[in-house]
Amino acid sequence: MRRIIKRYPVVSTLEVSCLILGILTTFYGKVMYDLFAFHSKPIHSWHYFSGTFMHGSKEAPLWFLWLHLVLNTLMLLPFGGLVERKRGSKYVFVVFITTVVISSTVFHILTRNQDIQASGISAVGYAFVTGGLISMLDVWKTLTLGWKLFYFLLIVISLIMLLPHITGWISTILHLSGIASYVIVFIISNYYEKKHKVSWFHKG
Repeated sequence: MRRIIKRYPVVSTLEVSCLILGILTTFYGKVMYDLFAFHSKPIHSWHYFSGTFMHGSKEAPLWFLWLHLVLNTLMLLPFGGLVERKRGSKYVFVVFITTVVISSTVFHILTRNQDIQASGISAVGYAFVTGGLISMLDVWKTLTLGWKLFYFLLIVISLIMLLPHITGWISTILHLSGIASYVIVFIISNYYEKKHKVSWFHKG
């Protein structure tokens, strides 16, 4: 475990944070959602970002919380880990911050006339999937058949969860905002590196 955390500190921290809040929500559901979920009409300043680490919803059964978390974990760890190994922890952290800012802004614009809560790190997950797919172009030939099938299955699941009739239009747009967030960081990073002949982030 220490080896994984040391190798993938950002992705590991995000996953552990989601897991801890998932456990707390299991026991203190409604209180946790009121305190930490995204709110279309925020009461506290942290409502603009804390919902990233929450899963499930106040009205949904408990099993949905863990299904939601497992599905996001299947994006977060395999793809986020791939990006962190290739591009470095600082790069992944910037992708995370950029995605949270953009997806939170999009959520509050879309729901400004509603009174709802939302939760999940899926926008970040889709940012990592996008980055993972780009990074995978360099390592695909070196992967075993088992790993190729594993990643192919995860890609199919990710595409299915993009469909609006599966997750709803708001979720689909938020997922797309995650993809857009990675593309923005990727373009700016590549532009900087080509112009200055040096990496935007020192790996680590």
